[in-house]
Amino acid sequence: MTQEITTQVRFWGGLDTIGGNIVSLEAGNYRILTDFGALFGASLDELKQVDLTSSLLEKGHLPAIDGLYTRQQLGASDLASYEETDIKTIVCLSHLHLDHIGGFGQLPEDLAIYALEDSVSFYKRLASDGLLPDFKVNWQAVQSEAPFQFGPFTIEFVVSDHDTIGAASIFITGPDLKVVNSGDFRLTGFHPERVLHWAQKARAFQPDLFLVEGTTFSFEPGSRDDRMQLPEDLAARVASISAGNEAKFLKDFTQVVEQAGNQLVALNVYPQNIERLVYMAQALNRAGRTLVLEPNYYRLLRPYMAPEAALATINWDGDSKLPVQDVLTWDQVQAAPAQYAVQVDYEQHHDYIFSLSEGIYIHSNGVPLGAYDARYQPWLEGIVKAGWQFYHGHVSGHASTQDLCLVNYVVGAKLVVPWHSFKPERYAEALVDLGLTPWLPSLETTYSAEQIKSLAD
Repeated sequence: MTQEITTQVRFWGGLDTIGGNIVSLEAGNYRILTDFGALFGASLDELKQVDLTSSLLEKGHLPAIDGLYTRQQLGASDLASYEETDIKTIVCLSHLHLDHIGGFGQLPEDLAIYALEDSVSFYKRLASDGLLPDFKVNWQAVQSEAPFQFGPFTIEFVVSDHDTIGAASIFITGPDLKVVNSGDFRLTGFHPERVLHWAQKARAFQPDLFLVEGTTFSFEPGSRDDRMQLPEDLAARVASISAGNEAKFLKDFTQVVEQAGNQLVALNVYPQNIERLVYMAQALNRAGRTLVLEPNYYRLLRPYMAPEAALATINWDGDSKLPVQDVLTWDQVQAAPAQYAVQVDYEQHHDYIFSLSEGIYIHSNGVPLGAYDARYQPWLEGIVKAGWQFYHGHVSGHASTQDLCLVNYVVGAKLVVPWHSFKPERYAEALVDLGLTPWLPSLETTYSAEQIKSLAD
């Protein structure tokens, strides 16, 4: 008599943290991991070193999953090695942020990692220019809404909207369990219709289990992590064009640029939000300014812009592959500040801004990210003391608490795991108020499909 194959679910991270969300679904000899990012507190530099695997496991900075790491990595660990297991494992990736991909350096190079085509191609661009770690992994690009089989599982990626290209929600049908992983998402980005589409699709799918991010439930209403205690004379030179959505930010950004007059404009941006950067570059061009970028940002942005777009770079390292017609010197920028906007990358050549004539500085989700980063306030104070007008230009990559509730209500799942949040209990209370059933599972506990379904009864 053939034994019936059942689905087992186990959570490895992210239940009460922002990021490090890892869950496994296993049936028979097949296992799916959705995301494999840096667990909370883990060092990204250490995670890139395979000779530290056993140490990372001991510290709880890697999930202790049997059959996932090579024997050479494990050393004296009691875990079964990748070579010794009969279990076939894949990773399904929701998006490219480090809290979701940071552990890739610990995975066997032939282990398949599935992601949307746009995500894979964008990753390769970012990694080739040092804007993400160059993980040696087995990428498998898939199209949105193109289901594929993995043993007893059917998997479908559905394109979403986040502050990076290729974000997706993931639909998984097992032998006896249907699961949707929302990934990170927002309704205030460039493609809110994508989120509403997958939410309606999920409603029709009727998942037994909905794993849904809850970043914004981590913070008290009205709290701002970029509010600084500055002396009055400095505070007067700090303003905000932070906005509730990308469209409003771009409108306000354009207005600030148009009012800059003969002053130089400087930008500190987030490379993964390439769509925002494209629109910012277009707005600068309309205002008669050429955007001057670090060479790696120039190479990243150029393919997304029209051939005639006014982009330039500073050839710091004598790269012969940079097009000569787009290479400038700082003397040229200094001589005509009204004709340029310069990108400032804190992690590359940030000091040069202090040698330029002061003007308008716009900090748009760049590094340092905010007040929780010890580098942020000294950086802000340095910019302001140098005579620059400092603008915060923040737009969240995550849905507001109201929008999270809306999406949950649309999906109407039988059971909801609120995760990717420091306050899952607060999120759970909101779900109860919607008439939904939240579940706060435990880490490293195996749950059967039968157990999970019984929780929704």
